[in-house]
Order: sequence, then structure tokens, then C-alpha cells
Amino acid sequence: MTSEKSTEKIGYRDIFSQREYLKLLTSNVVNRFGDAVDSITFTWLTYALTGSASWSAIVFGLNQLPSILIQPLAAVWVEKANKKMIMAATDIIRGFIVMLLAVTYIINALSPWLLAILTISISTAEAFRIPAGTGIIPQIIDLKYYSFANGLNKSLTTVVELIGTGLSGVILAVFGIPMAIGIDMISYFISALMILFIHPIETVPEPAAEIRPEGEKKSAFFTWWDNYKMTFKEGLSYIKKHRVIINFCILGITANGMLVPLNALLTPVIRQVWGQGAPLLSGFSLALTAGCGIGGFVYPYIAKKLKPRTIIILGGMILSFNYAFLSFGDFLPSVAAIVYVMVCAIAFFMGVGVALVSSCYGVQLVQCIEKDFLARITGLVNAFASASMPILSFIISFLALYLPVAVILLIGAAAGILIFFIIGIKKVDFEE
Repeated sequence: MTSEKSTEKIGYRDIFSQREYLKLLTSNVVNRFGDAVDSITFTWLTYALTGSASWSAIVFGLNQLPSILIQPLAAVWVEKANKKMIMAATDIIRGFIVMLLAVTYIINALSPWLLAILTISISTAEAFRIPAGTGIIPQIIDLKYYSFANGLNKSLTTVVELIGTGLSGVILAVFGIPMAIGIDMISYFISALMILFIHPIETVPEPAAEIRPEGEKKSAFFTWWDNYKMTFKEGLSYIKKHRVIINFCILGITANGMLVPLNALLTPVIRQVWGQGAPLLSGFSLALTAGCGIGGFVYPYIAKKLKPRTIIILGGMILSFNYAFLSFGDFLPSVAAIVYVMVCAIAFFMGVGVALVSSCYGVQLVQCIEKDFLARITGLVNAFASASMPILSFIISFLALYLPVAVILLIGAAAGILIFFIIGIKKVDFEE
């Protein structure tokens, strides 16, 4: 579906006329609830199995590798494939992997390395699902509605994430880790079922006919490989011709890189910097999710008033300064009530900042890419954006052996402030 420029007033209620997108939205909501329930479980489980901040960073880094190594290949293949079936199949695959994780935990066969392998497997499936999920959007919704559709998606998924995160502590305390993981497994299967009910308008272009000398034959594999190389090169050429997309790649690489210390060391931060346990980790996630929900909801209205660059700088600075505050736990009173209020307030404003940057990133990127290139280009951009994460994770795993967690966190925050300051000084463009 394409979008024509129009002066009509568009709001959230218009999204409810987009029936196929609502099916995708329902799938996303169910999926996010399961992820929210097990997010605390996975984070705590990794640290509990190893007791090491360094190992937490290693697992995080390994988990990012599929986004870099596989997603560019997957995105090119997905471009000409049935995106709906890919999304459903990968959800089912992830469901069975999570089932295996639960079984190995129950029989006491789960080791840190097995946990890493299983999470990498889940990420590999996601490397196919993400470009398919992006590529299907123009087939199910008019892009003139997408800014509000994206805002509605973020708001609803945030609500269920809040519910899931809030319930995760109760589920863990009453039913244990297997139940939490089981809920995630079921959410994948329900999500796959909902996706199968979507009826997209297929816009897959026919592959160009290949002219070969008479008598020359190639196997199916080499024919596929030739087509893949051609499609991949077309994707790179497309990116090179669009400075805005290159800017998004650079933003993704640097912004994701600055957040690696937090993402890789969140549990050690709660334990070592703030001296608390799983309840504060859950509270941090709740507040962060709430901030993301508020930021995602107000983004479409802010986007009407401010330029994309201004929104990205604003969100980035809110994120970076609160990121820095998170490293000051050793300098504040150790009274539990004060700690909880401080950490949750910091997490909330970090969530607002993340939502503003990510919403602007997602909406502008979709709107500046032609629909026939959308899956492959977003796959390449996501791969580039994730490129710094494994390397930095392994560096952090080394630094964690010698530096306090708070110092590593402060380095990441300082990098963020510098990144968004440069974006403002250089007047980097994020719209065509």
C-alpha cells in the first residue's frame, strides 16, 4: 500500500480502520507480553548461573551476532519470499527453542554455554522475522497512517509489557522459572496463529530474466546465489545513493554502541552499584517500559512540531544524562526507599529518551525507503546498526575484570552525550 500526500487530519482512531495491521498489532502485543515475563527471568538467570558481570557481557555479545552475520543474508532472501509465512514459521521455531530451554532447566542440564547457544538460536530466527515484519508493513497499511500506527503499536505493547514485567515477579515467586519461560513459549505460538490470519497485498516484484549463452546451465543453488549477490549489491547501491539512510546506519551503530554497557551489565549494575536484587531489576524494567510507552505515544504529536534531527537530539540527551545518573549509586544514601525512587525515575526518563529516538528512527526509515526495497534495506541497516554491539560486549567483558561497573556505565553515558552533541553541531539530516 502506498501513501499519497494529503491534507486530511489523521489520528489514532484512523488506525482501527486498518484491519490487517490490527492483526499484526495483536500478534505484537501477545508476543511482547511473553517477552516481558521472561525478560527478568533471562537476565537474572544468566547472572545466577555464572555470578559474573564479565560473563553477562559475553552472553549479550554472542546474542547480537545473528543480527550482523545472518540478518543481511536473510533480508535479501525475505525480500522475494512470503513474509507472512516467514513470520509465522520463525515464531513457531522460537517457541520450540524456548520449550527446550525450559526442559533443560527442569532437568538441571542448563549450563551458561547452552543458555548462550539457545539464545543465539532464538536471535537467528529473529534475524529472519525482523525484515519480514518490516517488509510486510506496506502490504497491510497505507503509509500515511504509519506514524500513528507505530505510536499505537508502541503504546499497546508498552502496556502489556508493563503488565508482564509486573507479573513476572509474582510468577517467579509462585510458579518458578519454568512457568515464566513457558508463558513466553505459548506467546510465540499464539503470535504465529494470529499472523496466519493476515491477508497482505503481495507486491513482490518478479525476478529479472537472466540471459545466458545457449547450452549453459546452472544448478538451482548457483542460480539462487547469483540472484542473491545481485539483490545484495542492489541493496548496498541503494543505501549509498541515499545519504539519509547512511546517517541512520551511523546513528544505529553509535547509539547501540553507547547502550552496550547498560544492556550487558544491567543485573550487575543493580547488584553492585545499587546494592539491590531482583525486585529493583523488575522495578527498573517497569519504569523503563512506562517511559517508552509515554515517549512512543507522544512521538506523533511531537513529530508534527519538531524536525526529526531535533527529536533525535532531544531524546538522545534525555537518555544519555539519565544514563550517567545511573552510575551514581555509590554516592547516594543506601536507604531502600530512596534507591527505588531514584532508580525508577532514572529508568522512566531513559525510556522516554529511547522511545523518542527509536520512534523517529523507525518511522523516518520506513518513509524514506521504496516499498520494494524495504525488507532488504531495513535488514542491512539493522545489521550495520548492530555491528558494534558484539565487539563492544567482548571489550566490556574484559574491562569488567578490572574496572568497577559504575565506571564502565559512565563511559557509555559520556559517549552518548558526545554522539548527540555532534549530531547537533554537524546538523545531520534524518529526512529527505
